[in-house]
Amino acid sequence: MKTAPAEFGFFERWLTLWVMACIGAGVALGRYLPDAAAAIARFEFAQVNFAVGLLIWIMIIPMLLKVDFGRLHEVRQHSRGIGVTLFVNWAIKPFSMALLGWIFIRHLFADWLPAEQQDSYIAGLILLAAAPCTAMVFVWSNLVKGEANFTLTQVALNDVIMVFAFAPIVAVLLGVASIRVPWETLLLSVVLYIVVPLAHSTPWSPA
Repeated sequence: MKTAPAEFGFFERWLTLWVMACIGAGVALGRYLPDAAAAIARFEFAQVNFAVGLLIWIMIIPMLLKVDFGRLHEVRQHSRGIGVTLFVNWAIKPFSMALLGWIFIRHLFADWLPAEQQDSYIAGLILLAAAPCTAMVFVWSNLVKGEANFTLTQVALNDVIMVFAFAPIVAVLLGVASIRVPWETLLLSVVLYIVVPLAHSTPWSPA
């Protein structure tokens, strides 16, 4: 018989506050200590910032520690859930974001935005929509006591699909015949945020 998950702790209860505090700290760092912010930004390889990578490791490793690799075959029982996730991520989200960008940036907020930057804003929205944030999937699943094996499978599948589908979807939505894909960035991100944490995580088995 499953027991109800324990109440959220102090950190989880005030998560919104911590997010707002981090945003404020980042803005303050860029405004009042620009040299320090620039130094952190330069600490990167293949457009992957290592300071950000370290923080992402801190977020996702607690979830990976709960993965029981011996039970990964059980994810077949959740095939419908995985199918819904993949459909929303790749058949709805990028195109709906492009539509929202066209509605809000081209029309509703067009008079408030510099005309020469509107294309960049829309491109940014499309790029973000076509790249699922796998780190936050781990974080939210951990906070709600989610199924670790199911979460890992969804993240792995999305990462594989992203490597092959990202460029074609973005190219179609941006109306570009050819687009340069930063393969070194994609592959390094997969290694840093999936392979390395998995290699250093300890399989967990229920008592």
